[in-house]
Amino acid sequence: MTHSSKRRAEQAFRTAFRVAPQVAREVVAGARLGIYGWQTPDFEGFELPESDELVLALHLGGSRKVRAVTDHGLSRAQSTPGMITILPPGQPLAFRTEGSVRVATLHLSRSDDDNSPLERLARCTAPRFAFRDPYVSASMEAMLRAARSDRPIPPDYLSKLADALLCHLALLADLGPVERAVEGARLNELVQYVDSHLGERLTLDDLATRAGMSRAQFTRSFRDVTGESAHRYITRRRVEAAQRLLSQTDRDLAWIANETGFSSQSHFTRQFHALTGNTPGRFRDGH
Repeated sequence: MTHSSKRRAEQAFRTAFRVAPQVAREVVAGARLGIYGWQTPDFEGFELPESDELVLALHLGGSRKVRAVTDHGLSRAQSTPGMITILPPGQPLAFRTEGSVRVATLHLSRSDDDNSPLERLARCTAPRFAFRDPYVSASMEAMLRAARSDRPIPPDYLSKLADALLCHLALLADLGPVERAVEGARLNELVQYVDSHLGERLTLDDLATRAGMSRAQFTRSFRDVTGESAHRYITRRRVEAAQRLLSQTDRDLAWIANETGFSSQSHFTRQFHALTGNTPGRFRDGH
């Protein structure tokens, strides 16, 4: 089966974002692939026209409130920096960003081999929105660095990275997309719950129960979705909340420790230093 590229994804993104890519690198090695870096305007959202290419999008920075627009309204899941979205060909899509977003996109033209990893992913009937996968993120970041570099790179460097990336994603898709999608939806809701209850006591058992999973299943699935353990995620988000309070208020450290869910000021200081390499006091002095 031969696929013609009627509308390339780069043009679709240019139309949606109303800007040119800051980084663009294309390779033709059997099939065309391109890696692009974008900084969108500060807008409420965008509509992405359909294209004939499979797109992997990596949320690099900017708004932490990106949601997909669905037939039933806005998605409950939100994309934040570090999250991946798979956009199958042939589908117009819309997203609510509530601000500027920095994103990398990998565009892959269709293959003549119906059993290839690319074609197995391209046959997805719906996008896979806002999930975490450290391998995918690291691979796309490596490709973007290569695209930015003024130094020459081997002709097949990008295509080999893309091949490995597609094999990885196709394997995950073959392992049970329905079950994984259900788990991912539950956990994306749970991540939002955690972010809004950082000042409260959050235990693994309680979170697993809220997600409707066993503790073991929750622990594994949470790491799959976020790329880190639940304990580390909670601690990191508490430290980030504390950083905002340290820079925006003059509240004392004991109050901030309690407000962000740490058991004591000393526990807060230890965890803050472990994650940032700085003490809360020094951080405040520098901001």
